[in-house]
Amino acid sequence: MKVDMHVHTVYSGDSRNTVQDILDACKRVGMDGVVVLDHNSTRGCKEAVAMKSDILVIPGIEVSSAEGHILAYNVHDDIPRDRTVEETIDLIHSQGGIAVAAHPYRIWSGLGENNVLGKPFDGIECQNGRSTKRGNRRALELANEMRRPHTGGSDSHEPETIGKSYTVFPDGTADVEGVIKALLAGKATTAGTDRDGPSTLRYGKKAIGEWIGRGMKRM
Repeated sequence: MKVDMHVHTVYSGDSRNTVQDILDACKRVGMDGVVVLDHNSTRGCKEAVAMKSDILVIPGIEVSSAEGHILAYNVHDDIPRDRTVEETIDLIHSQGGIAVAAHPYRIWSGLGENNVLGKPFDGIECQNGRSTKRGNRRALELANEMRRPHTGGSDSHEPETIGKSYTVFPDGTADVEGVIKALLAGKATTAGTDRDGPSTLRYGKKAIGEWIGRGMKRM
C-alpha cells in the first residue's frame, strides 16, 4: 500500500491543489492513500474525507509551532499555531493523533535538530519530495539515532508532484487504523525522489517571495 503522507490543498494558502485534484492525481500515479496536511487548518482534510473516494484519506494538519512545522496525523480538529514543540505534541496526542517532525533540516520551516532531539515525537519525516537529498539523508540519520518510525510524502503544492515521495505499508493495510498501527510499529518504509537543483532555485524564489508577503513571518 502506497500513501503520500504530505499533501497540501488550496486551503493552505500556498498550494493550487483542489481536493479533487489530489484524489484524481493519486489514482493516476498509483497511490492507495493520502494524508491532507494543510497549514494550520483541517478544512481540506475534512472535505477530502467527506468525498468518500476509493483513495484512503487520512485526516491531518501541518502545525506551525513556535520552532517549526510539525505534522499531525489522524487528527480532525485544528491545533493552535505558535505553541512550543512540547505543547504542540501534547495537543496532537490529546486528539489521539501522532506527531511527526516535518522536514527537520529545511531552513525556512524545519524544526532543526536541537528542537527534535529529546522531544516525544512519534516519527520523523525522512523522505520529503520538496527537500534536498542531503536534507532527507540527515532526517533519516536523525530518525535512526532517535529510533523513530519514518514517513515520506511529496509535500505537494501542485497536482503534478503528488506521489513524488510516499510511504509504503505492508500488504493488508486497508484503513486509517491499520496505517497508524503499522507506522508506529516501524513497519513502514519510504520511497521517492528528492528536490533537484532547478527545483531548489524555484523553491527558494517562491519561499522568499511568500515570506516577504507574509511580513517576514513563518507560514
